[in-house]
Amino acid sequence: MKPQNEFEKNVVSASANLPSLTDRQLQWGLDNSIQYVARYNKQKYTCTKCGHQWQSDTKKNYVKCPHCGTRLLVHEGLKKVYNETAYFTVMTACEGYQVMRSVVVRCTMKVGSPAVYDWAEVMQRWIAADGTYVNFARLRQTFNTMYFDLWLFRTALILRQRNAIYDRIYSGTVCPYMSIIPELRRRGLKRSLYRHFSFNLIVGLLRNSKIETLLKMNQKSLLHKFLIGRCNIDDYWPAIKICFRNHYLVKDANIWCDYIDMLKNLGKDIRNAKYVCPLDLKKAHDKAVQKTIKKEVEEEMDSPDFQLKELRYKESKRKFLGLAFSDGLIHIKLIGSVKDMILEGKVMHHCVGHYYTREDSLIFSATIDGKRIETVEVSISQMKVVQCRGVCNKMTQYHNRIIQLVENNLSLIQSRVSA
Repeated sequence: MKPQNEFEKNVVSASANLPSLTDRQLQWGLDNSIQYVARYNKQKYTCTKCGHQWQSDTKKNYVKCPHCGTRLLVHEGLKKVYNETAYFTVMTACEGYQVMRSVVVRCTMKVGSPAVYDWAEVMQRWIAADGTYVNFARLRQTFNTMYFDLWLFRTALILRQRNAIYDRIYSGTVCPYMSIIPELRRRGLKRSLYRHFSFNLIVGLLRNSKIETLLKMNQKSLLHKFLIGRCNIDDYWPAIKICFRNHYLVKDANIWCDYIDMLKNLGKDIRNAKYVCPLDLKKAHDKAVQKTIKKEVEEEMDSPDFQLKELRYKESKRKFLGLAFSDGLIHIKLIGSVKDMILEGKVMHHCVGHYYTREDSLIFSATIDGKRIETVEVSISQMKVVQCRGVCNKMTQYHNRIIQLVENNLSLIQSRVSA
């Protein structure tokens, strides 16, 4: 793609001076991005990174290779070849731009032999000091949109058109050997936080002073929530400032933001620390849930425009109505009406009852033998589970299994998005 404006021309010119990845950075990526395996067979461990073998009568989930010191995930059996693909990211400052460089490593681990690697730098995000950015990338195999990271290593790494698919590429573990532009250092980005670096964090810091404030005030949970872009930070900023003044740390941003939304709905003062900074957030949240559900059930069911809300909800979720899947024990079904959404919130004692207004969300009810177990929220744009909560926002013994079942069926949701 040819540069279309002055900014893109400047970036293309600067890219000629981008230094190559160092051996130190590459070795760090190979050591820290790949999950290496120790095969366990006949009381013998074999390290698939260096090929070393040693005897042991005890089988563990993880072991450390006595030869190379690598932490290994134990697999028991006769399998001889393991394949692993992983990303890692290198941060480089180049001529005033912050460059996030994504590297893919394909590793073949054969029992009894050292691991063999194939790697390539596949994507670069060139970010200016004002948060403007462009993408450099290699070509991908595009025959199936679900496999968006099948890179063609031998193609050129050049300027590409803006495409949302690049935002879905996992940036991987960030290498600590980096250089950072001064604008990011002034905004509180420290090398010690390298494992938490993300594209959204970098752009957010450069574009929004409120993100900088959250980072410097160590409000990590709130920072993460607003970085994924599911809600507007300005809607909660008055309450957040009350938290700052009272040195109140929000540990669960999802519950806290839902709680603030309910306080607004109930007509409470969100500039009052009594409400905004509860000592027991869960207890305060559950109390607000009960009041909100009672108010909603009374108002929504009796309101003259209730039927209109039902029609709007069903129209907005028209592509997904009837969507359901099961693993034999757990049955997961899309909540198909406003009435059922309110009922779900009332029975489960959480705040999903007013989620019918969320355009980017699909709300599913997970049941066993007809009994509600957990409620699942899936982001349509990000195609991932963002919340999964049981009664009173607790996690059940089936929590991980429910999330895995939903993730295994994201392709069904994706197919309906594309329909």
